Amino acid sequence: MKSKKINEKINIGGQAVIEGVMMRSPHFYSIAVCKKNKKIVNKSGKINSITEKLNFLKLPVLRGFVVLYESLVLGYKALDYSANIYENINPEKKKSNKDNFQNIIAFIISIIFAIVLFIIIPYYLMRLIEVKVKTAGQSSILFNLGIGIFKICIFLLYVWIISFLEDIKRIFMFHGAEHKTIFAYENSEKLNFNNIKKYPTIHPRCGTAFIFITFVISIIFFAIFLPPKFNVLYRILIEIPLLIPIAGISYEILKLSDKFKNNIFIKIFIFPGLAFQKITTMEPDKWQIQTAIKAASTVINLEKKYNGNKK
Repeated sequence: MKSKKINEKINIGGQAVIEGVMMRSPHFYSIAVCKKNKKIVNKSGKINSITEKLNFLKLPVLRGFVVLYESLVLGYKALDYSANIYENINPEKKKSNKDNFQNIIAFIISIIFAIVLFIIIPYYLMRLIEVKVKTAGQSSILFNLGIGIFKICIFLLYVWIISFLEDIKRIFMFHGAEHKTIFAYENSEKLNFNNIKKYPTIHPRCGTAFIFITFVISIIFFAIFLPPKFNVLYRILIEIPLLIPIAGISYEILKLSDKFKNNIFIKIFIFPGLAFQKITTMEPDKWQIQTAIKAASTVINLEKKYNGNKK
């Protein structure tokens, strides 16, 4: 007889990649990419979390930052792999020093871009408003609330603009396929196209909900630790380290919101994240759903086998 642990639902999540989907379970990941000839290529592997070696990192708040960091690393690797597969580049080929240098430069540029977009511009926009209404330095809460609102608006505008790019539309369609497939699995459906296509593209556990929770928590933190008298350089030096506790607390809130998702207050709280998915997800086609099925089925089977071997 199979153990209850083998039969119980496995917690899976994922993300869209270049012409594909990456799914992950507690111990495994699977990347499925649909090539130009419609052949679906799949790669899977074990997730070796640092929390397995350092148990204290499983503590609330700390685990949130670890999960975020490890998800970003895995997500980057999945994007890199999918791009190589789609362009018929051998992903196992060792990268040259030139490629590694270009990746480092691209990473540095992206960090600078994020700092300018989400720290420097909102700060000076709020300073400009303070000068206009003559309220400079009067309220830390209002100042940081204003900066937080500007950050959200800039983020929404940025994502909305890139959503018109054809390549981004494709990614958002795969994002929709990922959500539909997870919905079907969570409702004990057999994973096939006909069962999956009826489900919505909007899912309450999507990372977009995490982003909006993070914005709210950051406003509270910055109101406490960043008074208006701090110049923009101080804000950069303090905001970045504060992302560690902010990410950790946001993760715990996201877990609680999933646990009490039927509560009316939780529904109101996560509504902005769900509404935002109207932009970041689109209806997928058959091949995109088939790709998501491949990724999900692989990771589910790996996790079941792992749980069975542990028994």
